[in-house]
Amino acid sequence: MKLKGLRSLVLAFVLTAVTLSVQGQSQSKSQVEQSLKEFRTWMQQKSSQADSTIRREWPTVKEEYKELTYSLDQNTKSMTESSRSEYAAMKQRYKEWEERNETRKAVDLDGQELERWERTMTGTTHIGRIKPALLRDAFARALDYTREERRNWSLRDWDYAEFVLGELQTRKSELLDKLNNGDKIKIAALQVEFVTLKKSREAKDAYQEMREEKR
Repeated sequence: MKLKGLRSLVLAFVLTAVTLSVQGQSQSKSQVEQSLKEFRTWMQQKSSQADSTIRREWPTVKEEYKELTYSLDQNTKSMTESSRSEYAAMKQRYKEWEERNETRKAVDLDGQELERWERTMTGTTHIGRIKPALLRDAFARALDYTREERRNWSLRDWDYAEFVLGELQTRKSELLDKLNNGDKIKIAALQVEFVTLKKSREAKDAYQEMREEKR
């Protein structure tokens, strides 16, 4: 009887431990999904803001991002496969934001002047809100302006133009699944053309510098 009672006690203990473990895992997964939901809401909120607002608030945005992703990074194994995929996509989107804003900081672009370039090249200062159906036209407008004005541009002007094209590229990445194949192909061609035009300017400057050195 004593042995039987001991076995029953051990069995009850094991069952209780397993139950608590399962509940703990369930609670952990629930907490992770809640954190992911908060991060998703934050990303949607930032996406709806004007690009100029994001730039002004960038230091705060970076801190908020770190706080929101810290625990998520530690618990990706607790996520479902679809949640992990979504989380990775949102982090990639943020990485592109960061690259654009850090680049702007590195070349010290003036905020008001940058907005002027955005408006002139794309027709809007809200590049992050451009709809899928209008993205191709925005790229085409930017390239039309580049073709017409590039011969008069200083290197500083190219910095602004390149930043605007980078913002368009970020928006393209966000909308990639919503673009038709025709738009994807055309936009890719326009991007290649911009890079070619810029390299042509760089080659011209290098040649001119070489000639001046030989004098």
